[in-house]
Amino acid sequence: MQILDGKKLSQKFLFQLSEEIEKLKIQGKKLPRLDVIMVGSDFGSIKYVQMKEKVAKEVGVIAQVHYLPNDVNTLDVVNLIDSLNKNPEVTGIMVQLPLPSHINTNGVLESILPNKDVDGLTPTNLGRLFQDNPTAIPPATPVGIMKLLEEYNIKIFGKHVVILGSSNIVGTPLAAMMLRRHATVSVCNSDTTNIEEIIKQADILVSATGKPLLIKGEYLKKDVVVVDVGSNKDPETGKLVGDVDWNSVQGIPSFITPVPGGVGPMTIVSLILNLMSCYKNDKR
Repeated sequence: MQILDGKKLSQKFLFQLSEEIEKLKIQGKKLPRLDVIMVGSDFGSIKYVQMKEKVAKEVGVIAQVHYLPNDVNTLDVVNLIDSLNKNPEVTGIMVQLPLPSHINTNGVLESILPNKDVDGLTPTNLGRLFQDNPTAIPPATPVGIMKLLEEYNIKIFGKHVVILGSSNIVGTPLAAMMLRRHATVSVCNSDTTNIEEIIKQADILVSATGKPLLIKGEYLKKDVVVVDVGSNKDPETGKLVGDVDWNSVQGIPSFITPVPGGVGPMTIVSLILNLMSCYKNDKR
């Protein structure tokens, strides 16, 4: 059972990115700038935003976080995005999700210019992704998953990929990316019947359910590749765990991502990779 080491791979990408941005500095060129919008005071979201800001600054990106109070309205958020859309210094914009329930999330995401949408969540970018349009900016987590599989030379062509979770952030865009690589894809949700039987058919299993320790060894076929997107608190120990019950799957998968140290670090580095794509595509 080999570990898909997202932490190690992310360090490799971050080193390459820092070298690339250092060259821009030496050449006296405008540096890429990432603006993050954080609404409210959710502890987990703030920690995640701070991590993104820290990584961005470490590689030389200009990072600006806009902290907005929980009682801000949809129009206020959209107006801020509009000003960032018009600012030529801003390369990429992302909104930390989830937003408070009183805010129209779709309206907020739709207001981001597609060419500044580093999270790949605007309808335009998601639509381009399904059309296999090369200008699409895919969401960061699926990008990170694909780069992790590529690094370890895991074959996708002709394989049965089972994805648990159909969100626009992970499951749905990842399905599009897998289909373009000629995989057979099953996307499951909480209403899927016979889900354990479907999981058992997977050559590659991606779990993004947010349910701690859901996946047991008895569900998996031998030598499956397991990608655990979960980031949950163990109800008993309080420790960070994934969707996969690590102890029960020992010796069954051929490859598996750990939690922490698997998909999480790759998501953050993929956000910076998306930012660099926006930077290179900016013709101004």
